[in-house]
Amino acid sequence: MANGPRSLGPAGTFRLEPPRLRTINEAGGERHATWFELYFDLVFVAAASQLGTGLARNLSAAGFARFAALSVPIVWAWIVYALYANRFDTDDLVFRLAKAGGMLAIAAVTVNVHPLMDGHGGSVGFALAYVVLRGFLIGLYIRARLHVRGRARRLCEVYIVGYSSTTALWLASVFVPTPGRFVLWGVAMAIDLVIPTHAWAVIKGASIVVSHLTERFGTFFIIVLGESVVAVVAGVADIDFTLQSWLVAGICFVIALCLWWVYFDLADTSVVGRGVLGLVFVYAHFPLLAGVGVFGDGTRLAIEQASEPGLSAAARWALAGGIAAFALSLAIIHVGAEWTSLRDRACLGRLAVAAIAITLAAAGGAIAPLAFVALIGAVVLGQLLLEAFTPRTGAASAWAPRLPEAEAAPHPNAAAPW
Repeated sequence: MANGPRSLGPAGTFRLEPPRLRTINEAGGERHATWFELYFDLVFVAAASQLGTGLARNLSAAGFARFAALSVPIVWAWIVYALYANRFDTDDLVFRLAKAGGMLAIAAVTVNVHPLMDGHGGSVGFALAYVVLRGFLIGLYIRARLHVRGRARRLCEVYIVGYSSTTALWLASVFVPTPGRFVLWGVAMAIDLVIPTHAWAVIKGASIVVSHLTERFGTFFIIVLGESVVAVVAGVADIDFTLQSWLVAGICFVIALCLWWVYFDLADTSVVGRGVLGLVFVYAHFPLLAGVGVFGDGTRLAIEQASEPGLSAAARWALAGGIAAFALSLAIIHVGAEWTSLRDRACLGRLAVAAIAITLAAAGGAIAPLAFVALIGAVVLGQLLLEAFTPRTGAASAWAPRLPEAEAAPHPNAAAPW
């Protein structure tokens, strides 16, 4: 078996390179996504679009529940491939072909989102496509195990055994009628989410390449936020805009800009480099991305209902509930960082944003749409300004006095690695 890179063509594009654990040599350095990783992300644009469209057709409690339930396996499909690439990506012929198979599988998953969101079938096709998607990933881990040694091999074995067992549950669900089929999906996902806690502990200090992982999640955040903007524009393209509609649209655009600003410039992601605790960053993105997604539907409804006496419950919960999910997720990530605590102004502010947003969603039916959106906008903009002017020193909190300048040097991991 060859131990080094080989090329199957003069141009080198069909290169074969054995996988290696990249986190050991690159954990402290910079590494960025490859062009093929970015290409892989594009298929998830379609998945995000189908989820958002399905929710837009049924903004009810059942619609929100289906959106949340389907978002988890779809986002997880992206995460598991991103984690493999973070550790073993060689960007060679075998990796590209396997990941291309995964892209085709997620496309098949996406095709079945529409009937599932409408409650009219699609579950068998979804499960079978998900099995194929997982099969390619397991194959990549089997290949990596053949070439790596020590802790890296043990890591691969944890994923191979764990993901094979949960993939078997997905396959078995095809032969079980609903609602039992969905129960098996839930069990498989619950086990899947536990597997990385053991796998990350295997390699301890060299769990992941921080720069690469934060960049990958940032890319996915942009995909979901961008898809929300596209969905809003498409959804309101045919309505007759009034002054109120334009003002609501403008404020919602400012809110979206603030979300981007806080996420990329002010979110402390140092938790990513804290071994198994870095999974806080990974798992917190489930509600964060879902929140950004439903915010787009809330924006569209708020624009359509701008001249009404008040927003519908669906519009309020999509708009304000999405903001609450975003703020709570960032608060959780913030608390997990090495130098922060629940006493930090940024964290307290995010918790306050979530509380205000939930209150408005629940009891804001009598508030005029423009005033409702303006209140949400003021809260989000206020949080952006609060975080922008809060010193990044663990001592700068709402209750503790600020330390003298000589003692208030930021923790070396305080700077967000975006």
